[in-house]
Amino acid sequence: MKKIFVILICLLFTSSVFAAEKKIKPKKTPLKRLSKQLKNGELIKIQSFQAVTFKNIKEGSYKEHPIEVDALITYPEGDGPFPVLLIVHSSGGAGEFVSEWYKFFRDQQKPLLDMGIATMYLDNFSARGAKDTYRDQSKASIWATYIDVFMALEYLSKQSKVNIKKIGVSGFSRGGNLSLMASEKKLRNILVSKDLYFAAAQPRSPECRVAGMFENPTPMPETKTWLVHGLADDYTLAGPCADLAKKMQANGGDVKIDLREGWYHSFTGNYAVERVAAQQFNKCPTWYTKDDGSMGGEYLDMMIKHGIFKSEDEFDAMTRENPKKAFQMAFKAMKKEKCIKVGVKEGGDHGRKFMPEYLKFWKDNLLN
Repeated sequence: MKKIFVILICLLFTSSVFAAEKKIKPKKTPLKRLSKQLKNGELIKIQSFQAVTFKNIKEGSYKEHPIEVDALITYPEGDGPFPVLLIVHSSGGAGEFVSEWYKFFRDQQKPLLDMGIATMYLDNFSARGAKDTYRDQSKASIWATYIDVFMALEYLSKQSKVNIKKIGVSGFSRGGNLSLMASEKKLRNILVSKDLYFAAAQPRSPECRVAGMFENPTPMPETKTWLVHGLADDYTLAGPCADLAKKMQANGGDVKIDLREGWYHSFTGNYAVERVAAQQFNKCPTWYTKDDGSMGGEYLDMMIKHGIFKSEDEFDAMTRENPKKAFQMAFKAMKKEKCIKVGVKEGGDHGRKFMPEYLKFWKDNLLN
């Protein structure tokens, strides 16, 4: 009897692994509160999708997992057409937009509107049932949020008040990844029309080792990218991002690399440098994506070594059937590898110092 019970448990576990994706329970978006704080803006929904890898996008299986994400758009006075800055959050979630510790997100809006630049705040997490991911990055796939950026671009292309040739995107940490990938031709060519592109991108402190970035980036030359990273950052390391930016330059990308001495992660946060209990992956195997969509060898080898998946084909099959479960299981490999560390330094209160050059970048690239 005991043996039969064990067999049943094993069968239940095996079937649950490839079970259909459970219905996601969305969380209330903080953008409603942001609208009240800013005293402006229209809450909208943008059609997007779920995915774990680029292969899901390349093969089209992402279309089987639609989702609507939240955004708040505000136009300057007048009829337009206006340039638009898409503002994306980090692993802290859209709650950063309303936080007393991240006033930089809100303080930029008025001067942007006064210049004639519309703003769109994008919430990648709430529709996916996540409030934040900095304590558990498996709660929301980063590849799904890469899709969101291009879906937002497509949404804007259909708005009569928008100058679609003058769209910018900016964010830090996870938002920095989204801003850096916004110039990626391989993504644009599949997800939206090939005549769409971001005119400018301003990523800050992205994660360039374990976020599935392309091993061989193919940046669109139309996107002027200003990458800013702190050399004191022990959360997302500056070195791998500088290396990636150099690859982008070599492949025709218009990328400026700006490394700041003594600056930590979240350097625009209006608080002094402090230690926070966030996951960091600096000791984990790298995860880069190959042109064919396959996962780079180091991360795949780790998953197979720890028995999470028997092969890349098995991993791919789960990403198609149940993207959220596949992403969570991929993180189990890092837990078994014991390479996830907790504790990083964040802050620095450089937002007021950074703001003038930040606004000048948008003036130069979205208005001229």
